[in-house]
Amino acid sequence: MKKGLLSQTRKALNGHAARSVFCRCRSAGTAGSADGEDPSNVVWVYAVTTEVGTEQLSGVTGVAGELVRAVTEAGLSAVVGTVGDTSHGDRPLTRLLVGLTAIETAGRAHHQVIASLAGDNPVLPVRLATVYPDDGTIRRQLAERRAELAVMVESFRGTQEWGVKVYADPYGQPVGPGVPADLPSLEPLWLQAEACAEEIGQALSDVAVAARRRPSPDPRFGADSGWMVLNGAYLLEAERADEFAEIVASVIEEHAALRAEVTGPWPPYSFAEGDEL
Repeated sequence: MKKGLLSQTRKALNGHAARSVFCRCRSAGTAGSADGEDPSNVVWVYAVTTEVGTEQLSGVTGVAGELVRAVTEAGLSAVVGTVGDTSHGDRPLTRLLVGLTAIETAGRAHHQVIASLAGDNPVLPVRLATVYPDDGTIRRQLAERRAELAVMVESFRGTQEWGVKVYADPYGQPVGPGVPADLPSLEPLWLQAEACAEEIGQALSDVAVAARRRPSPDPRFGADSGWMVLNGAYLLEAERADEFAEIVASVIEEHAALRAEVTGPWPPYSFAEGDEL
């Protein structure tokens, strides 16, 4: 199983990974604060989890190389780091978020903090670049939204996210620019491939706690890797990961024109999103 960290980071940049679970965060790069706090530092939030001890976070560093820590209130911990918001720091916030390369680097570091927690704790990931002016604001959010956040965190206990992309190659070779893109002639093949994808998606959903399907791109614009007929995220109980992988392999073996790409395990990024957060 290969881990598609770069693709997950890019999802975060587009707002499709975890959304902020807090409702009054500052936008990254915004100067000043409503409470008159010193604007030279902000608090970057990585995740919300159950209470976590300092020993569990020992040596874990964040997006700016800062040591991460826990802000705890009402039985929940927000895992955070203090990041410079001006040019006085070695890696100020503005420099972390300028340019795709810098943002991808920040995304990797953000993910690594969340992943370090997910091995031992249920985690609710927080969207990349969610920042607050101070710890007190975060504590108030944890206290005010304890019931809601506790349910979300507990729902992810013992789970992992796995991603599955299935590609169809109806020509027996990569589908790319050299293949005629006449949609009427391709439509029967596409419908066949979609039917297979539905079968695979249903088989995977049957063993998952939850599933999310994303739209497949138009087959006329297929890359060299073929037509993507399934792009799904699956939340699994951790002990069912091997069973899940076996189902993917067995179903693909039954369809010679299909190829699968499996990524994971991930923290539950795709299942921490939505307007309710």
